[in-house]
Amino acid sequence: MGRKPALLFDLLVLIAITTACRDPFEPEVTDADLGILVVEGFIETNGAESKITLSRTAPISQTDLSRPEMGASLRLVSETGEMWQFAETAAGEYKLAEILDNNKIYELSISLPDGSEFKSKPMKPIVSPEIEEVGFLRDEFGVEIFLSTQGNEEAEYFLWEYKEHWIFFPGVISFLKFEKGQVSTRGEDERIDRCWTSNIFPKIILQDAARFENNTILQRELVRIPNMSEKLSRRYSIEITQRALDREAYDFWEILRKNSDDIGGIFSPLPSILKSNIIPAEGTVREAIGHISIGQSSSKRIYINNADVAPWRVFIPDYEFCIIFPDTIPPNQAALAFNNDTRVPAREIWDGPALLGYHASTKQCTDCTLRGTNKAPDFWEN
Repeated sequence: MGRKPALLFDLLVLIAITTACRDPFEPEVTDADLGILVVEGFIETNGAESKITLSRTAPISQTDLSRPEMGASLRLVSETGEMWQFAETAAGEYKLAEILDNNKIYELSISLPDGSEFKSKPMKPIVSPEIEEVGFLRDEFGVEIFLSTQGNEEAEYFLWEYKEHWIFFPGVISFLKFEKGQVSTRGEDERIDRCWTSNIFPKIILQDAARFENNTILQRELVRIPNMSEKLSRRYSIEITQRALDREAYDFWEILRKNSDDIGGIFSPLPSILKSNIIPAEGTVREAIGHISIGQSSSKRIYINNADVAPWRVFIPDYEFCIIFPDTIPPNQAALAFNNDTRVPAREIWDGPALLGYHASTKQCTDCTLRGTNKAPDFWEN
């Protein structure tokens, strides 16, 4: 799987495309390359990995929306003069893993290869409370995954992110392979009958805990899995990360959320009122878009088994028309039948101890690695 564009970059592109009046009109659109710097990230103080993503806005006519800003220098500086340098680990991605003092004030400085410099406003870390509960409810429409947590005087505004992983199976199960002119049984690390895939959904989920008694958020819906989804065909995992924000950061993400959810409705806030906490240094003429926060996140993972929501029917469009071809391919014709990308061996046909031949299917129907990986995630628990 390739590198995904940053969430903030995706949302800003969506806003730019969809924000408009309801009455049709033909605006004068410039194709100028403004190249505005987009800054996105969260700095963890507990030693977990912090990632800052830098990219540039692109002209409307440009089809490649991802324009990473490479070769930048990012430094985090504390009020007492301590400094930590981010490392560029991929194009436009800068990472740091350090334990930081939650009682100090920090600034992020950004130096670009073209000489432009930016810095963040002073940032005070906010420690997120632990997530009290992550649970799920089965109803007639599918499965709802919810969260409960309790804020406090310092942590009233929350943003949640989640990562989903699940096992799925191809349309036709095969343990066979054709290699070097013959059919044989696949080893455990060669299996194509069971795979894992994931979803990191670019959706903004926010909540102001101060609206509720004792800052308690009860069973806030985060994710809904519709009926017949392959996510619950065997075993599903979701990890939820909770981050506490200050009011300025909350307002920033709330504006983005309204625009992305409303698809630029007539009463949606305009993108022009987005306020960034990234400030150009003296001599840098271009502005930046984005918001950086700092603090200590909390997270929780749960697993849901198919038996927990049974009965659960599964429909995967990619495998809707998958079949095992009825004709038997004799062993002496296997090389001719399978030495191509059209057919693969799916079943052995035996008459007592005698191998009569094979039934075939297609690679698209048997090979789950075309849609995922046959290697379990490092955290996976069976």
